[in-house]
Amino acid sequence: MTPTVSSRMGTPLASDPAPLVLPRPVTVGEAWRRFHAPALVCVGLLSFGYARTAPGTTLSARAYRGWAVSALADSDIIALHGDRGGGRHALPYLEDRIEYPVLLGLFMWWPSLVAPNPSAYFAVTYGALALCAIGALWLLCAMPHTEPWAFAASPALAVYAGLNWDLEGIFLLLLGVWLWARSHERWAAGVLALATWTKIFPAVPLWVLLSAALRRGARRPLELGATVLAVTLAVNLPFALSARENWLWFFRYNAIREIEPSLYLLLGADPRGFVRGANAICAVVSLSGALGLAALELRSRRVEPLPGAAALLFLFFAVNKVFSPQYWLWVVAMLALTGAPLWLGASVGAVALIDFVATFSLMHLHTERAWRELEWFRRQIFVPALWLRYVTLLACAGWAARRAVRGVWLSPLAHPLGDQADAAVLERAAIEAHRSPTPSQ
Repeated sequence: MTPTVSSRMGTPLASDPAPLVLPRPVTVGEAWRRFHAPALVCVGLLSFGYARTAPGTTLSARAYRGWAVSALADSDIIALHGDRGGGRHALPYLEDRIEYPVLLGLFMWWPSLVAPNPSAYFAVTYGALALCAIGALWLLCAMPHTEPWAFAASPALAVYAGLNWDLEGIFLLLLGVWLWARSHERWAAGVLALATWTKIFPAVPLWVLLSAALRRGARRPLELGATVLAVTLAVNLPFALSARENWLWFFRYNAIREIEPSLYLLLGADPRGFVRGANAICAVVSLSGALGLAALELRSRRVEPLPGAAALLFLFFAVNKVFSPQYWLWVVAMLALTGAPLWLGASVGAVALIDFVATFSLMHLHTERAWRELEWFRRQIFVPALWLRYVTLLACAGWAARRAVRGVWLSPLAHPLGDQADAAVLERAAIEAHRSPTPSQ
């Protein structure tokens, strides 16, 4: 049974709706007040990231690899464009197999139509990703209880914004959350489905929000799930039917992908021989966490969805066999969304930068075949940095999990969102009373 909320006048409202799943966004004026200063810092970091990465576009595909790791300015955007001939890309899935979900494959492809030259391709792609970052910052500023500075001032933006296409998925994720907070839940479910088929990680917040939608009865999450399914089919079905093998490559590639520097290698696993074991562990741990959080939500109706989603995503990153360094952008964005204290955001930003330097310095030594220096660096610098990565991820998961359940054992009015939920209940009750016909005298 859903806990009820009492009115400020002391009258219990036994039939009130369940508390808000997400607090409503702030006014445009308040959002702008929160936005303008962090936006200047964000633009500065993005500009610095472009300036340090763009020189690689003038090099040949072969020369670029060595330059990128030696200059600590690697970019999959430039490298994969070179791998595809440096001109117009083949049409994803129909003409070429892609190891990414459908919408990310299309996002990689369209700049090559309007700007096939390597320098222009990178400029257009980076510009689009920068707009995604600025849009993500605006959405953070438009929602209460967030910490925009944790995202806008993170050094992760300077080193990872142009490394891969993750900012597109982050923008769609935050857009979906913002729409949900505005009570446009069907639109939100559709956008979160698009985010999932850009980068699979938004499936985690989508699951948590669908679980929280059960506060309004079983029918609502079924309706929203139908929206997610419709968008999923609309995005994937044309490619699955027209080029089944190429479309399946994303799933097959991730199933057979070797274990990269992760907890598994730190614990001595064989990077090839333990792939199936790592896949199984990741699936069991992640699904157990998701089902456990959903069960707690069903029992209490008091789990905070966004910290819960952050905790599950951080846990997934910790137990997955692959952690590409740009995933720190997701960590930073989720911490900002959940209102993490600035000290935590700053600490994660520092660890993200250490991870970047350690990873690409190791790649540089490997490229230069400096085997003695490579072995020393691996033992003395890279392995400690790797442990620091996973200690940080698990600490973030613990912080987010504690925040997610902090209201579970409290009375409704003691809940962190109690005042907002209470106000929302009164507002909804007033609206319903206004809409209801006046009884005849």
